[in-house]
Amino acid sequence: MIYWHDHTWEEIKEKLSKLKAVILPIGSCEQHSLHLPLGTDSFGAVILSEKIARELEDKVLVLPPIWYGFSPHHMNFAGTITLSSQTLINLIVDIAKSLRRHGVKKLIIINGHGGNIPIITIALRIIREEVRLQAVLINPWELISDIINETLETKIWGHACEFETSLAFVQMPGKVRKDRIKKPQLKQPKVSALALWEKNKVVTAWNTDDITDTGSIGDPTKATVEKGKIMFDAMVERTLKFVKEYIENE
Repeated sequence: MIYWHDHTWEEIKEKLSKLKAVILPIGSCEQHSLHLPLGTDSFGAVILSEKIARELEDKVLVLPPIWYGFSPHHMNFAGTITLSSQTLINLIVDIAKSLRRHGVKKLIIINGHGGNIPIITIALRIIREEVRLQAVLINPWELISDIINETLETKIWGHACEFETSLAFVQMPGKVRKDRIKKPQLKQPKVSALALWEKNKVVTAWNTDDITDTGSIGDPTKATVEKGKIMFDAMVERTLKFVKEYIENE
């Protein structure tokens, strides 16, 4: 059993002495264009977390996932549910406090949603300074940036795009509405440095419907199973490599 919540309290107590870390998958419930489900980010984080836990047997357990994230920028599309930044911080920190109380030494957050990154980063600082628990954030796509650049055909990617759709073909093929995959009409901002896909850019509080008509940022029609397998295999390999190194070093 790889899930924390599948065990009894007595079983957890017995495992704690051998447990090296726990994994907390965090995703979102937000629009993913016309062809991917609202839970895409959560499914991705959960599937990767399960893969890592199965490889490491009793050294790590997977905590109950957080299926909601910080998604106000998607709220103009039906179905999106967002947490406030403070709610997400409090949720993560409270989980960390409970883990520390039970003697867990390390928390590994596997995140499926880019919008969560600044929020989780703040939570990590609080966990370090106040909870005194070792914690890291893995954004899996950041571990394979070279593979992504080699694999994708399109320059613009980021949401329900060639990247995410290719991964979905591998991670959750039954949930992809293949007949609904559509190239979006992307709106180029008048000031080029405001474009999300530019390397040289500034930051602004954007909404997704400022940019795209379908909810996709990037071209999902370029997605393939083959691309998804290349990227997902690399994601698993590099995440596993990092986690092994992290849990074996104090």
